[in-house]
Amino acid sequence: MNARYVCLSVLFVLLSGCSSLPEKPVDVYQLAKMRSMQERRNWYFEGRLALTDARDSVSASISWRHRLDRDDIELTGPLSQGRLLISVTPGKVMVDDGEKPQEYMGRADQVMSEQLNVDMPVDALKYWVLGIYDPRQPYQELEDGFVQEGWLVRYKEMQRVDVELLPRKLNAEKDKTSIKLVVDRWDLS
Repeated sequence: MNARYVCLSVLFVLLSGCSSLPEKPVDVYQLAKMRSMQERRNWYFEGRLALTDARDSVSASISWRHRLDRDDIELTGPLSQGRLLISVTPGKVMVDDGEKPQEYMGRADQVMSEQLNVDMPVDALKYWVLGIYDPRQPYQELEDGFVQEGWLVRYKEMQRVDVELLPRKLNAEKDKTSIKLVVDRWDLS
């Protein structure tokens, strides 16, 4: 038997063995399976956010704690430079950049747009991050997400958290605005 034949035989056996290895199951987004998340009253996540619009582009680390009537969002710039704390309660938004906290009256989306020049749908995003649509607004279901209030929301990757399936990668686009969110860690307690 020549050495070439032995090497090819061994290679063939190794390659055929690789093809029979079990693949890790991929969890895909299915809106029908996400509806139970609308009942979720408390959650927290840490991740990365990229926001691009016609005027600017921002990348930040994000941590978001949601409780029944309050959302606390912390944005930290690259290399931990710059920190912005946003606290949202019904009809009021507090913004603290570390120098002078400011209080604004109105819906979070309106305050973000008018005061911070950012088109970020905070009111709907607190639902979208859970993989569900805002139940207060009409929506159109898609295979990998939905369209709501002109925003195209797509879930690129899902992850298991305890027994729940939650988004890991979310993209939302409207006109010239794009939001990309990657969730690195969830806490549902």
